Amino acid sequence: MAIRVRDSFARQRLHASRWLGIDVEGRARIRIVRNRAGIQRPGAAPVPKWAVAACWADGEIDLRLDRVDRTPRTSLRLVLAHETVHHVLTYLGGVRLPRWFEEGLCVFHAGAPYFEPDTRLERLAAAGDLPALSRVDADFEKDLSHASVAYKVGESAVTYFIATYGNADLRALLRAVGGGASFPDAFREATGADLDEFETRWRRSVTPRLPYLLYVLLENIDLTLMFFGALVVVLGYVRWRMRRERALRSLSSPPVR
Repeated sequence: MAIRVRDSFARQRLHASRWLGIDVEGRARIRIVRNRAGIQRPGAAPVPKWAVAACWADGEIDLRLDRVDRTPRTSLRLVLAHETVHHVLTYLGGVRLPRWFEEGLCVFHAGAPYFEPDTRLERLAAAGDLPALSRVDADFEKDLSHASVAYKVGESAVTYFIATYGNADLRALLRAVGGGASFPDAFREATGADLDEFETRWRRSVTPRLPYLLYVLLENIDLTLMFFGALVVVLGYVRWRMRRERALRSLSSPPVR
């Protein structure tokens, strides 16, 4: 794994640096540790149990040997691409980006999150349970179910941002943050739009236009068709039994004189 990291990291770092418009210099320090115990740092907040890797504020990257390459979503290529964006962002300066935006950039660049949430964002949005961007940051430090949704929210919002404004505005936003602007001010300066307005439009793009129950039925169309098919069979059988019993009763009744 160390050889694979050595052979690919420099290329990945250059690609991420050009995409984000952030200059990087010097060598990166990458550690391969056996398990979660090796990824902890004295005085730092505990790393979640589900963590596959970590990039620290000094740009150092830790990769867990017991988690990397265990599934397609934790392949070394994907994990290294994700953590490389974190690494490049340590050269940004200014205030730290919101967690949802930074993680969204990492997932977007890597192409997939480490974990898929159990529930699709569209279903959460249809039910009114899609978390606000201002509150989702705390979910990254919770259990896997909360964290996986938080990663997916970040990915979705960043994907919508890039589709709406493009890479040039992304680099302009990062330059403004690196120059000392707050994230909302940098967002407005780069895009001409208000951050709350952006969130409203993003939420609207995620929310199905169907009532929640109808959306759930259509989302699970195979099960829905099976359910209604079974219901038709049961109702047909009940109707047949009722008609049969009426016919039998008429045969056993005495003739009318």
